[in-house]
Amino acid sequence: MRRRVRRHALALSAAVVLAGCAGGTPLESSGSAAAYREQVTTRADLDTDTPVGESADDSERPSESAGRTATSARSKFEVEPVEEIPWLIQQPSVGGSSGSASTSSSASASTSTSTSTTVQGSANAATPSPEAVSPTGRAATVVTTVPGATAAVASLYKGYLGTLSRTQRIVDPLGPPPSAVAGTQPLTGLVGAVPNRPAAIVKIDNSPSARPQSGLNAADIVIEEEVEGGVTRFAAVFHSTSSTVGPVRSARTTDIGIINSFGSPLLMYSGANEVTEGLIRAQPTVQNRNAGTSSGYWRSSGRRAPSNLYTDTADHWASASAGPPAPQFSYRARGAGVDPGHPTAVAADRLSVGYRASPAGWSWNGSAWLRSQGGTAHLTSSGEQVSAANVVVIEAREVRTGMVDSTGSNVPEFVFVGAGDVTVFTDGKRIEGRWNRPSLAVAPTLMSGGSVITLTPGRTWIELVGEGKGLLR
Repeated sequence: MRRRVRRHALALSAAVVLAGCAGGTPLESSGSAAAYREQVTTRADLDTDTPVGESADDSERPSESAGRTATSARSKFEVEPVEEIPWLIQQPSVGGSSGSASTSSSASASTSTSTSTTVQGSANAATPSPEAVSPTGRAATVVTTVPGATAAVASLYKGYLGTLSRTQRIVDPLGPPPSAVAGTQPLTGLVGAVPNRPAAIVKIDNSPSARPQSGLNAADIVIEEEVEGGVTRFAAVFHSTSSTVGPVRSARTTDIGIINSFGSPLLMYSGANEVTEGLIRAQPTVQNRNAGTSSGYWRSSGRRAPSNLYTDTADHWASASAGPPAPQFSYRARGAGVDPGHPTAVAADRLSVGYRASPAGWSWNGSAWLRSQGGTAHLTSSGEQVSAANVVVIEAREVRTGMVDSTGSNVPEFVFVGAGDVTVFTDGKRIEGRWNRPSLAVAPTLMSGGSVITLTPGRTWIELVGEGKGLLR
């Protein structure tokens, strides 16, 4: 009960402050809003995915002293980090669901949420580890969401993606957008019946304490993005198959450039600071499944927070709307290799990406690219090595967001819209080219020598790196 009271108080404080920041209120004139803005500027990296009584074990969460500003007194309207609400997190149970069921009303479309029948779990229930709870070994969760705040302290944001409308044209197209062959999956090019459901995009932790992760080898597409300090996170995109996924972590503004080309995807993440959350909520077609405002998540008792939050895509699809996503790449026919006469294709059997804190490598084994992390095989929770049919290295412009972490490191944003250099690794070949994406609403076109670069059907891994940094080796 004490946890509930504390969180309700935090939510009330947040509502008061955001209302004050909206303009023209006594709160602004009192100077409290200015103090709050200073607090957000220094604390804008907070992950919001550590429950009360637990602390993060990575460098992204500032200490209490680091979170303070030069302001001598803390305003009574200061907003503490928004934390997950345990009693909104559905606890999985084997053999049946616990708690009472109640019917929720429909949420506003402007908040990109949906509601359904709530199955409320107990906040004190024992949480089994994800490895011990398979999708078929526990009762299905009926996921429900509640509206989240769309107001953000937008003046603090100094990035680029959050200023764009979804269909705003940035560059002219170089070639046709990706298309799917009839009877093939839109996100893999593999033959099969296409599920009538949207893509589900899950943000996954890649800190040492998060490995091995669950679900990476079940995803259709995985995008690796750098966050502050050179650590990376994954945006794993699911459509053709369901999976238990995790550990789930927080969103960044870079995600705006990732999620919008998938139509009306579900976005599953642990939370975000106030600025980022407002920008993510403002994406008009995204079905938001923030763990703080959605059920369908549980914590593994076998790991430490914050790297212990899990979910299952099947649970979220059960209450999702919209149909299949648009294709993101063009594919060769199954079994077809790269044209031997391709003007820029050269043989390649390995590559490395020099992320500062998460260096990654890939090697070709004759049929797939196998991933290493920090010099050792990158394994999933089931013991398989992470693999992909294609690895696409996207060079994108890096900009500052105006936010910093507890060490003073800038929180970066990678602008995945417009155009830039691309290096594609497929079928044991390396192909140099250009990526072209006229607006956030469309998928990138990959071009080389005046032709579209086609990929091997299967999982594609995108390494998103800063342009001109020489991270690809």
